[in-house]
Amino acid sequence: MMLCVGVLMLFLYNQSIAYEEEETRKKHIDALLLTLENKIDEITKVALTSSIILSKDAFIIECLQTKSRQKCIKNLSDIKNSMSATGILENFKFHLHTSDFKSFMRLWDYENPMEEDLSSFRGGFEKIQKSKKPLRGIEIGRYGMFIRAIAPVMKEYDYIGSIETAVGFESLNEYFKKEGIEFYVLMNKNQQHIANALHYPPSLELDNYVIINRPTNGLELIKSINFQGTGYLKQGDYTILYTPISDISGFLVGFFVLTWTDSLSLGSFK
Repeated sequence: MMLCVGVLMLFLYNQSIAYEEEETRKKHIDALLLTLENKIDEITKVALTSSIILSKDAFIIECLQTKSRQKCIKNLSDIKNSMSATGILENFKFHLHTSDFKSFMRLWDYENPMEEDLSSFRGGFEKIQKSKKPLRGIEIGRYGMFIRAIAPVMKEYDYIGSIETAVGFESLNEYFKKEGIEFYVLMNKNQQHIANALHYPPSLELDNYVIINRPTNGLELIKSINFQGTGYLKQGDYTILYTPISDISGFLVGFFVLTWTDSLSLGSFK
């Protein structure tokens, strides 16, 4: 009888320890998700500040009014160089759009004069034209998925176009790497036709997704996982955390995935 009671007490004790460990894990994961959200929000706010300030710039207004590409290239290049020197933003791009939602100039591809209609796959422009207010969020364009901040450019009361600051996810790679965590951005394959200016090699494909923020695929261990909502799972010595990415229009366009080994303590995320 005493042996049975002892075995039962040991079982309950082990269950209690396992429960506490799981609750601690969940708290750390919630804190990790909040950190990811806050880091994206920080990047977005800086990008938004950049776009709003540039939308008031006399050179930008003149550029969109007169369609003077050469002047615009020079002035935007100077601004970008100055901003790059501050280190406030990393891997950012400038994109100017006309009032009828066409691409007027991508600073990183300024030799391409084609004014492509963006309205069929970039849902934010019509909202900006109607509201005359800036818009921010994640969106997929011809050159991939970015954190984007778009501000209307006004000449007095007339909407003459918009300017966009787009930022990649590379700084998040570096931030989480320092914490011992691998960070991945997965884009739905059914959105890949939009980003048709880029080629993603088969090595970066992961079932229904493609990895867009890294040159190598470290997610072979979860190749057949069907992500649903936010969650986490154990795969061998690894914990895999995933959470959905919604774009400016509210559509599901991919997932953020973070992985780490059992040897890592998440105590810094509280």
